[in-house]
Amino acid sequence: MSAPLSCSHCSLRPAATAAPLAGGLLAVVLVSLLACKSTVTAQPAEIAPGDTCTRCKQPINDKRFAAEFVTRDGFVRKFDDVGCMVDHAKKLKKGGIIGYFAADYDKKEWKKAEELTYVRSQRFKTPGNGGILALGGRERAQALATQYQGEVLGFQDLLK
Repeated sequence: MSAPLSCSHCSLRPAATAAPLAGGLLAVVLVSLLACKSTVTAQPAEIAPGDTCTRCKQPINDKRFAAEFVTRDGFVRKFDDVGCMVDHAKKLKKGGIIGYFAADYDKKEWKKAEELTYVRSQRFKTPGNGGILALGGRERAQALATQYQGEVLGFQDLLK
């Protein structure tokens, strides 16, 4: 006997003692099951005391440098440094990540990584030695790049 039709993400579960379904009703149930999908929304998680970087295992002590991504299965991977997140993401299948976040260096607030501008400089001392700052404004990023002999980048540039 086959296993009963069910979906782990919704409440659709036919009764185990139900008589065999008629063709039309069976089709409706199958279409409903196929349409049921887990929809994980990508949201950043706050850094909690004791959180460590997924890549380098160091404590995440300064949110100004922190970054995160959310996987398709809803897990949040936290990083102490934008560089750690980028390095780790490059090793994973890109289809498995549904959202990237970084803290705006000046405001210490989570933003979608694609909305920020990045400055990379060997002169920046960051927790994971990535040397990357995430900034909310392009003007500020350009000023820091000039001051610290760095380069201004978009998020997609970092992932290359």
